[in-house]
Amino acid sequence: MKKFSSLLTLTLAFVILLAGCSQKSNTPANSNTPQNASTEQNSDSKDENTLDKIKKAGKIVIGTGGNYRPFNYMNEKNELVGFDIEWGNIIAEGLGVKAEFITGQFSGLTPGLLAGKFDILLAGVNVTDERKKSVDFAEPYGRDGVVAVVNKEGSNNPADINDLQGKVVGVIGGATAQAVVKGIGGYKEIKEYPGGTEVFKDLVNKRVDLVSIGQDAAGDYLKNSPDGSKLEIAGEPYTIVDVAIPLRKNNAALKEAIDKIILEKKQDGTYQKLAEKYFGFQFDK
Repeated sequence: MKKFSSLLTLTLAFVILLAGCSQKSNTPANSNTPQNASTEQNSDSKDENTLDKIKKAGKIVIGTGGNYRPFNYMNEKNELVGFDIEWGNIIAEGLGVKAEFITGQFSGLTPGLLAGKFDILLAGVNVTDERKKSVDFAEPYGRDGVVAVVNKEGSNNPADINDLQGKVVGVIGGATAQAVVKGIGGYKEIKEYPGGTEVFKDLVNKRVDLVSIGQDAAGDYLKNSPDGSKLEIAGEPYTIVDVAIPLRKNNAALKEAIDKIILEKKQDGTYQKLAEKYFGFQFDK
């Protein structure tokens, strides 16, 4: 009888243990549903809907430099003008809002965009694979190429932008031209400047051997600056690249809207008219 009682007790304990295990195995299956739903919600929430925010605010906030002729600069009346500014107003009008421009050093514009300080950038930004890792680009609104600008009376002038051996090179901090110089190599020193005015001033005063900069800005300085006649472009551009508007990733609606506006302006001739107005030539495409 004692053996039977012990066997019965063991059997009951085994049954209870199985029941407990069955309940535990069901718990994760039940809890997966809300966890997955939460994950999907978080994924959806990454879509910024910046276009909706722009339209509700009635303005688009545009980051620009303010010191990079002819793209963006202050005129004699201390008004912000230039190629980028015209395009900013065109895009704002196309979106049915006003344009608000905020200026800053070029090197701080992309971090400001990513932090939400600006909705887009219009600052003569060249499209590069490295930049595509952190931002999306709208349809290109311009073309540019990196060149070497030298002082005509310089004693250590390069033949072109590839001839950097032992040279002191002036660049705008964070610009594509700086990356080009680092990629070519061989230079003695790179000096960074906040804008075109400062870097060209040091070239005129022979504190650098050359300036690495976009050919559009170089051509404008040589043509319009009082010191422009003292300088010249050495050789051919390093490469010709697209100039486009950076915007934060996950903003498909905003990108589509801006693309549409730019493509319309390419179709109606505005694109090339602005190229002629600011650079004196039409873009190659």
